[in-house]
Amino acid sequence: MNRTHWLMCEADCFAVAQSRAHAFLASSMLLRYDTVSVVEGLSCSADTDRFWPALEEGIKANMSILRGLVDDLQAEGCRMIAEVPSLAMGYPSKLLHIIAHFVDGFIGIDSVFYNLEEDSHWLSDRLRETIQKSPERYWLVWVEARFPSMAAAALIHQVPKE
Repeated sequence: MNRTHWLMCEADCFAVAQSRAHAFLASSMLLRYDTVSVVEGLSCSADTDRFWPALEEGIKANMSILRGLVDDLQAEGCRMIAEVPSLAMGYPSKLLHIIAHFVDGFIGIDSVFYNLEEDSHWLSDRLRETIQKSPERYWLVWVEARFPSMAAAALIHQVPKE
């Protein structure tokens, strides 16, 4: 099973950005890939025309995933925060767990964009302004990763409803 991520970081050059991406994934408690490759030709610094559209697309994809998880949780019967204490263990509680990871900033297999500077799936206005002032110092690193199997990758398994 293959996964891809955009990892955004501050670095003096692509080699340092690549190193930071590898170090981050190697130290992740939640992701254990079999292989990780950084693709230089798809990576870019903020002083290129590709940076902002790719970053915004990654954030948009993350938001879409988060909204889908929330929709799934609501379909499982949890529509209000007051219902969380009575949430069924299993798939519904794991959905809530993954939602919390997305909001709180823990990278997972579904993360499209991840901001290493803020440990976040998003980008703060403050960091956006900083990047715009020093675009040569910020990189989007395209990562291609592989798991030996989906079973090895998944933190959550939904049993299909019959």
